[in-house]
Amino acid sequence: MKKFLAAILVLAIPAAAQAMPLREAARIALENNPSLHKTERSIELAEKALKISRANKGLSISASGSANASKAEGSSISESASARLRGSLPIYSGNKLESQIKSAELGIDVARLNFMQAQDDLVYRVATAYITALENYATTQVDLQTEENLADHERNIAALYDAGATARIDLLRAQVETSNAQQSTAKSHAAYEVSLTNLATLMSIDGISGLTVENISTALELGDIESYIALADENRYDLRADELKLDQSELDIEIARAAKRPTISAEVGTGVSGQSSSWHFSPDISGGVSASWNIFDGGITRAQIQQAEIQLEQTRLDLQNDMNAAHESVITAYKNLKIAVLRLRTTQRAVALAEEERFIATERYRAGEGILLDVLDAEVSLATARKNHVSATYDVARYRFDLAHAVGNTLSVLN
Repeated sequence: MKKFLAAILVLAIPAAAQAMPLREAARIALENNPSLHKTERSIELAEKALKISRANKGLSISASGSANASKAEGSSISESASARLRGSLPIYSGNKLESQIKSAELGIDVARLNFMQAQDDLVYRVATAYITALENYATTQVDLQTEENLADHERNIAALYDAGATARIDLLRAQVETSNAQQSTAKSHAAYEVSLTNLATLMSIDGISGLTVENISTALELGDIESYIALADENRYDLRADELKLDQSELDIEIARAAKRPTISAEVGTGVSGQSSSWHFSPDISGGVSASWNIFDGGITRAQIQQAEIQLEQTRLDLQNDMNAAHESVITAYKNLKIAVLRLRTTQRAVALAEEERFIATERYRAGEGILLDVLDAEVSLATARKNHVSATYDVARYRFDLAHAVGNTLSVLN
């Protein structure tokens, strides 16, 4: 039975002019990122490899020619010349050429899957950088608000101190807290700019001038973990590529075994030759079928077969390891997401309680029943609660992308 946890995340960031949506940031990164373009070129290389494999099974034509001159003692110089055209067509290769063609065809599919995996990875990295920028911006807003609140307290305490109504130690404490808040604001703003720089790097754009992030709204519907593991086994491009590599390794064994079989090819040739005595060129035509069989090679073929069999076993192990790693990433992302949803609820309540605490502490101090330390502590506690809520909010968004990436479908979250 599926359990659904619903959480609507409305990220309270003011809409900025020309703010870039997450989907647009991902689109620009997919167009511009040089690493992705490099991976895409691998498809072209695989296509060229297939062309070479097919050409090896086709007709090949070669041309040759020679010119000679010789002189024996007591005789005149003797000259000769010849030219020849030769064609060859493989008839039987022991299934070597056919297996090479199949392996090259699989190589194109592997290259395409690797490219799609690289696209998914890039979108995931862009989404993570984008959410980090949103989180840092929200943290900056909390720090700014806290700094303003503490500055207000400092001004009030300074007025009371000037009037002789409070001790200097209260003023010093207020000034220290305001200074600490200013440092926190500066650090969070710097972190925001760094996160924008990271996002711009992934998008391959120059600088962060004019680059801002906008609100995102994410509806979360969490199913059971078994369904996500099944999706990962079905959807992940890297696992599908591993399965094709397994087929390629089996073909490599067949290619190695082909060395134990004979090869047959058809050949046809024509040429002309002549000597200086008359310079009359005589044409000739030849054709036939040739066969070759490597009877003994000192164990090279056997070793190559064993090598291919070991490679096949290694490929199986790679597939199993990648599948285990995929399952682990799904489980980790799923559990992190559930914890983040729980934190979102608890931190929201903590913010409400901290706001009430600050109100009571402030009113008691104004009435002369409380002390400044209670007010400042309440202000700091509220800032901590708000930051924890910001962290939980963006962790839900972040782990949602973690889960989508773990099942091999990051793009679906952007839709």
